[in-house]
Parts: sequence; structure tokens; C-alpha cells
Amino acid sequence: MARLMNNSLFGLLFMLVLVSHGFCEIFDVSVEEYVKMKEFLASVNKTPVKTITTKNGDVFDCVDIYKQPSLDHPLLRDHVVQLEPPSYPPMKKLRRPSSYITMMTENEGEEDACPLGTVPMTRVHMEDLLKFGSVENYKSKYGRSGYNPLGQTDKHQYAVKRTLGGPFYGTQVTMNVWNPVIDTSQHQVFSLAQLWICNQQGSDIDTVEVGWHVYPAFHRGSTTTRLFVFFTGNSYGPGSCYNSMCGFVQVDNKVTPGMTLPKVSNYGGTQENITISAYKDDTSGDWWLGYEDSNGYRAVGYWPKKLFKYMDKESNRIDWGGETASYVGSGTTYAPMGSGHFPSEGYKKAAYMSNMKIKDSSKNFVDAPSNLIPQTPTPNCYKLGDNSADVATIGPHFYFGGPGGTC
Repeated sequence: MARLMNNSLFGLLFMLVLVSHGFCEIFDVSVEEYVKMKEFLASVNKTPVKTITTKNGDVFDCVDIYKQPSLDHPLLRDHVVQLEPPSYPPMKKLRRPSSYITMMTENEGEEDACPLGTVPMTRVHMEDLLKFGSVENYKSKYGRSGYNPLGQTDKHQYAVKRTLGGPFYGTQVTMNVWNPVIDTSQHQVFSLAQLWICNQQGSDIDTVEVGWHVYPAFHRGSTTTRLFVFFTGNSYGPGSCYNSMCGFVQVDNKVTPGMTLPKVSNYGGTQENITISAYKDDTSGDWWLGYEDSNGYRAVGYWPKKLFKYMDKESNRIDWGGETASYVGSGTTYAPMGSGHFPSEGYKKAAYMSNMKIKDSSKNFVDAPSNLIPQTPTPNCYKLGDNSADVATIGPHFYFGGPGGTC
């Protein structure tokens, strides 16, 4: 139910009482913000041709590819959708199987996909927005924490390797996939592994970010490991967002940001990987996303170059590694990163990034330099291993992560 409250200190508020799974939650939001939430839901939840409910309870609406939410972005009103990239990373297009399907339905063992001409969009619920307090909090990378990575360091931690200078036009990397545990009672937000493609000019930054994360608040309490994308064209300000809500143009009908990855690694056992390509197409100038696992390669979608202030031209920084975030910052207990074990434990026990490549000024994908710059501000919680050849079968790689704790 919902009722109005008039409070001289806070103004006009909605008090919303939601009952879910036997629990009662109360949210106070301004009338203005509540109206914004309703408008946002109307803009992102397009009329579906088909709806898929996964075994995790996720709802994906199959939406006409030409009516997806990102095309409502003010910078994309006249954008012509590219159905596939003009160019592919080396050897990738040939490996695309027509039968590849990833979405698991609510019935164990059944698989489904959106019809051709439609693309899967995660359905957003009012409850999702209320838990974040505002639409912009929901879309921002760090949620309700209010964190901005250009101005604070106490609400996130990271362990990455970096290359600077450029110009760079993309990267490709194989990511080891795990399922770190997030303790929301300790104000933990997420744990992730990703690539960052950036162009930073002083205090301004554009980024394209792709990887996997465990982020319960963003995914209706789910603790599964999921594919995600994020971008900002204005230094993490309003308009930045996750997945396909406001800028990323989805073109694949099966693989989509927000989906649960079907397999994760086991400590001391089977290792699961995904390979991510994010690169600037030489013809269109758009930034394309490619996804590959044991089933093959898919061109998932792209960020049009119009979204960016600086990356419409090139990147000057690429990072690979992990990150965690907290709502409260100093004194909190941070989540595990990667496998939750330090790099010194090695293969099958520590998370790794392997076969890092960059698209350089020659517009070719070449091996990343061996002298990558390590960034580990809290080594008591998270560490990096040297670029290593201890396991030849996975190619050049480095380990990252750790148990977290009080950093």
C-alpha cells in the first residue's frame, strides 16, 4: 500500500509499504522522485513480444530491437541500429554457432531465447528502484553509497593491472569466473572482475566497463554471478548506467548483460572462463562488445560513439582486475574478491586474468605489454600475482584477489 505524509522538514513524501516473501519493508521517497521512478519504469519496460522467466526468477522481456530503451537516449534519437559489427576480433566471427542458447527458464534443464528481431531486456520493478532511493542511484555504478571514484577512496577497493598512454582502441581478455560471497549485513555492495577501457583528461573520464559481478541489491537479492556492462560519458555523473538501460545497444537475441553465467569455478577443481572483447570499430567508431565461453562467440551489442566526450576517438588507459565496494567506507568489512584467496595459492585456487590483448595504434590486437602497472592500495585484503607462466595451458596471466576483511 502507499500513503502520503506531509512533513515540514522533509516535504511531501510517499511512505510505501511493500510485503514480499513474508517481510515488510518501508520506503520513504519524495513525490517528485516517485514520479521519476514511474516514468523510468515506463521507459525501460517496453511492450514485449515474448517474456522469459529464468530458474533464478529473473524476467527478460523480448523487445523489438528498434524499440529498446537505449534508443530513447537524447544522443541516440536518430541512431540507426547496426545489426552486427562491421569488423570482428581475429578468428571470432568464424566461431559463432547458430544454436548457442544461454537463458535457462524456470524449469530446470529447459533453455530459451528471444525470437529473431527482438532482444532480451531485464524487467525492472518499482521495488528495485525504491531500494536504491532514486533512479540515478539505481543506474550508478555504486548504488546508494554515493561513491564517486574520482573523489573518494574509502568506499571501494581494487586490485588491477594497468597500461597507460595509448592510443588504445580496445582490449580482449579471458576472465576466470567465481562466485564470491557478499554479506549485505556488513554493508557490502558487490564484488566483481572486469576490464576498464578509459579516456581520462584531468578530472574528466569516459569509461567502458565489462565483466562479471555478484551484486545482490541490483539483482533483487540474487547472489549468482552475472555478466554486466557499465559506461560513463561524463565522469560517473547522471546518465551513466548499467547494462541496456540507457546507452548500450543490444543486438544479440540470446546473450545479454544481466544474465546469470551458467558455470563458475570450484576451488581446487574445474575452472570456468569467459572471454570478453571490447573494441572500437574502425568504420563506425562505435565500441562493440563480444562475449565468448565454451559455447562460442557472440557479438552482443555496442556503445555508440555519440555517448562519449573523449572515447569517441580513443582510449588512453586499460585496466584488468577486480573491485569491491561498501556502503559505509572506513571501518567496514569488505567482500572477498575473485576466488576469495590470495594469488600466492596459484592455479585453481586464485582468480586470474589471462591472454590480455590490446588493440593498438596499428588497429591490430597485440599482446598486452609485460610491464603492466600494478595497483593494489590495500594488500592486506587483496593482492596481485606477477604475470605468470606457471600454467602454460591458460596462456600469459596474472592472479588477483583475496579474502577482503577490514582494509
